[in-house]
Amino acid sequence: MSVGHVGASVDGTRDSPASEGSDGELGWCIGSGVGFSTRIGVGVSEVSSCVIDGVELVYSYRAGDGPCVVFISGLGESGAAWDAVIGLMPAGTATFTYARAGCGDSGALPAALVSEERSIVWGAEQLRKLLEAADVQGPWVPVGHSIGGLIADAFARRWPESVGGMVLVDASDAAFNDGLDEPEEVYVDGRDGEGWRISMPATLQNFEPGPERPVETVVIGSAIWRWLSLDDPSPYRPLTLPEIDQRWHRHQLALAERWSGHLVVPHTAGHSVHREAPELVATTTHAVVVAAAAETPVELDQEALIKSGGAVRVSVKDGALTVWDSTGERGTARDV
Repeated sequence: MSVGHVGASVDGTRDSPASEGSDGELGWCIGSGVGFSTRIGVGVSEVSSCVIDGVELVYSYRAGDGPCVVFISGLGESGAAWDAVIGLMPAGTATFTYARAGCGDSGALPAALVSEERSIVWGAEQLRKLLEAADVQGPWVPVGHSIGGLIADAFARRWPESVGGMVLVDASDAAFNDGLDEPEEVYVDGRDGEGWRISMPATLQNFEPGPERPVETVVIGSAIWRWLSLDDPSPYRPLTLPEIDQRWHRHQLALAERWSGHLVVPHTAGHSVHREAPELVATTTHAVVVAAAAETPVELDQEALIKSGGAVRVSVKDGALTVWDSTGERGTARDV
């Protein structure tokens, strides 16, 4: 199903803009600078948009039982990036996807804001406003891919009391550019001239201190050595591709340590884990949702994960790192 602006039909074809009294009725939410307009999609999914600080953000919400899974896409992607994962989630799971400014069918940033560079915290704040405007009740389980993982991390640090659990899917490293000959310090999210300019130096500055309150977390990395398949290593000089690969995977382990969580490594999936191994992401996310609903620690089924395309490699708890084998945990390897 296509997700268009309000004023687009459910199948993505255009009709007249929503107006007061139409089936896309426009209203205002509580709070300054937040408005909403709504359309209903097929089945139990609700396709809608809210105006947040002058930007029309399109989202899709499927009500269900238990904590709502909030999917946060990578750079420039819309909520449709998660379709394969959502299709594998158990029936009745509450899910929420959205597109940031300039991405998918969401509107552009106001002209005055397009040139501004902002840290990842701004993305977390926008998401919080959108969830509140859309009346999506917490606790939430953010699932963030790539840059979306940094947004999820910032969200969980800012509002840990509202987060029931978290999944970080090959999350970006704010310090990834350190030491590179030509560091990429600003990432443009979405269409040129419409999207948010993400400042990585500002994001790195905000990344520490780490979380003050624990959140049940599973980190899903990407396959070991996946960087070696790149054709052009020049953007990463002076580092070699094996060195970049090691840097990336050390970061995924560091995230598991940061949140005292688990690290799952795919068998073969590259950076787009949610597309290449959607069952792995769905299985992991479901385990986090179950734990969030019961307010208990996450329990991962190693056999189920192996069948779905990956495996738990390490878990961090009480300051100790535990290594897993194909049947489960096999003892404490070292203190963190």
